[in-house]
Amino acid sequence: MKIFSAAILSLIFVLPASPQTFQHPGVLLDQPQLDFIKSQVAAKANPYYQEFQWAKASPYGALDYHLQGPPKDNIIDCGSHSNPNHGCREEDSDSSAAYLQSVLWTITGDHRYAQNTIDILNAYGHNLKGYTNSNAPLQAAWGASKWARTAEIIRYTNAGWKPEDIQAFAHMLTTVSLPLIEKGSGANGNWELSMIEGTIGIAVFTDNRPLFNHAVQMWHERVPAYFYYQPIDGDHPQPLPRTSGKTNWNGQTVFNASLSGVSQETCRDLGHTEFGIAATMNIATTAWIQGIDLLATEKDRLAAALEFNSALELGNPTPANLCSEPVHLSKVHATYVLGYNQLHNRLGIPLPTTLDFITKDVLTNPLPIDSGHTQVFEPLTHFSSPTPSPKNPTITKQR
Repeated sequence: MKIFSAAILSLIFVLPASPQTFQHPGVLLDQPQLDFIKSQVAAKANPYYQEFQWAKASPYGALDYHLQGPPKDNIIDCGSHSNPNHGCREEDSDSSAAYLQSVLWTITGDHRYAQNTIDILNAYGHNLKGYTNSNAPLQAAWGASKWARTAEIIRYTNAGWKPEDIQAFAHMLTTVSLPLIEKGSGANGNWELSMIEGTIGIAVFTDNRPLFNHAVQMWHERVPAYFYYQPIDGDHPQPLPRTSGKTNWNGQTVFNASLSGVSQETCRDLGHTEFGIAATMNIATTAWIQGIDLLATEKDRLAAALEFNSALELGNPTPANLCSEPVHLSKVHATYVLGYNQLHNRLGIPLPTTLDFITKDVLTNPLPIDSGHTQVFEPLTHFSSPTPSPKNPTITKQR
């Protein structure tokens, strides 16, 4: 295993110079990407047009979507394994609907989608007072991840969201959500990666550059410890941050070249691994919009992770010494698209197994939403991208 000195680590994690102003909308989706999606749907180009049809027909995209929360006491109470569950699934549903309908608003120009979104944002912005119980930080992270990307779209697309409502929503994010997520977590990596995603989204929405830089720093600390990559890590994964040096790889004890790409949660199940992969790439996409290329140092590690876990998702033969029991497959199949877009379409890295998984599983899923947590119709929003990125001269390749 390669040991890094504190001096070397300080050089690795020095943040690149970044603009002092933020690109808006700029959480997961920017205006060029929104315009690109609209043009592809207008041309009836697939998979965009098919995904658009599925999105409109889904419960989350319904024009008569019924707001479900927050709870009467305005406190979301989430325990382990959703027990208790007071407002948790309701927030999952409401935030997914708000995000999807904000995207549908930009595609169609139908203000009913915008108004539905505004109604949902205002219900939480003016009323949500807190999260409680053991899963409170994770629920706050999932909510913040989607609330921020939704609020960015609605605020900066002339949807009619009133300034006083925007202020109330920003106050909710910074006083209710942020305190639970900004310091990260020593739990399984999907927790902290989701928390980082929520944090960076809040940073952009509130124009908070120090908070943005803090989220970037945490990403650089967690990603190498979540995805094992033998050429750099040797025969041991890197220590997990915020765990006093302890490691929990859910029974994985062998680390070699054939296992490059295994995640800290692969042997737990591929569902939680999908949460980690999605958050990792969502953060990188938001950072990219804002002029920070997180993939510059981690592209090979993340490419290995996508290929390794995609092979398992497809049911391919497992490598020797992987896990102490059979891998538990995911039943959702709603992610990997942002990763493929960033690593293959933009950087040209071959990812044939990832593409095979996306083609066979993700693109055939008429409801690519992971129980309402963070993954919402990725093929509609990120199957490909326009060129160039507004804050980067690097050309983003189209598929």
